Amino acid sequence: MLAYGSDSSAIKDDRLVITQSISGTGALRIGGEFLARFYPSGKRIFIPTPSWANHNAVFKDSGLEVEKYRYYNKDTIGLDFDGMLADLKAAPEESIVLLHACAHNPTGIDPSEDQWRKISDVVKEKRHYPFFDMAYQGFASGDTKRDAFAVRDFVQEGHQICLAQSFAKNMVTLHGHREAMVLKYSGTLRRARRRLLHRVRISRGEETRGFAGQNPRPTTLFQSSSARCPNRLRDPQ
Repeated sequence: MLAYGSDSSAIKDDRLVITQSISGTGALRIGGEFLARFYPSGKRIFIPTPSWANHNAVFKDSGLEVEKYRYYNKDTIGLDFDGMLADLKAAPEESIVLLHACAHNPTGIDPSEDQWRKISDVVKEKRHYPFFDMAYQGFASGDTKRDAFAVRDFVQEGHQICLAQSFAKNMVTLHGHREAMVLKYSGTLRRARRRLLHRVRISRGEETRGFAGQNPRPTTLFQSSSARCPNRLRDPQ
């Protein structure tokens, strides 16, 4: 709810499927392995240049091929917005695209709300799969709602998203009870949730064995798609 907002249709329509992970790295690892196993449109993920140092290793270890898109302009010490859009447009259709939801690591430079809308348009046009990493909600602007703008706008615009959300470094800071990861899924809700949970548990594997006795509360969420979603995971047979 912290990422989506209490008025989100994803929550009202009960389209979230939940699992736990160990910290933000664990959430990214589970999401990467899940997509490497079950995303039907290629195993390539595009990450920004630069990005958090562990993204490259985590996704490669998950079975994804890592590519990069432009993000930081060292000459302006700001966002290379034109370069970012150009690279997303040039990426093969239905690629997985990693997006830092707020407080981009390591630059701290985020798109404006208007720029996020244009990024959303390009992602939708190219039928890319957005994978959000949200580790610092509330710390970028001091407002948890404002820092969740990208995630909420993408969902409102009909994107299926995967969200790896850390509660170790945000405004609620639940040390030892760590992460959330969100993925939208298409298909009949009840069947989709049941099948998706099975697939998530396969992907989760070793990542959650350390939870015994820790009673972690934040969770990994997988969200069903609306009919208008431009990209979708294939319904399991």
